[in-house]
Amino acid sequence: MAEFRGQVVKRPFAVGSKSEREAVFLETKSDRYLLRQMGKNPYRDPELEKLVGKTIKAEGEIDDYMLFLSGWKVLDD
Repeated sequence: MAEFRGQVVKRPFAVGSKSEREAVFLETKSDRYLLRQMGKNPYRDPELEKLVGKTIKAEGEIDDYMLFLSGWKVLDD
């Protein structure tokens, strides 16, 4: 399990495709990862949307551009 720290943001994803939408990402100092929780809706996750604008420490597994979260801790409010 890897650890990441960054800010949660909402940005356009897959512009011009059938999957185009506003999605929740984790922006670290060097990368941007699409956030997902296993077993949750990949297109809209209200729990992740509540994190937008917050800095978090996240644990999870990377698959290409996605970070599959196993847990996180909010570092600011």
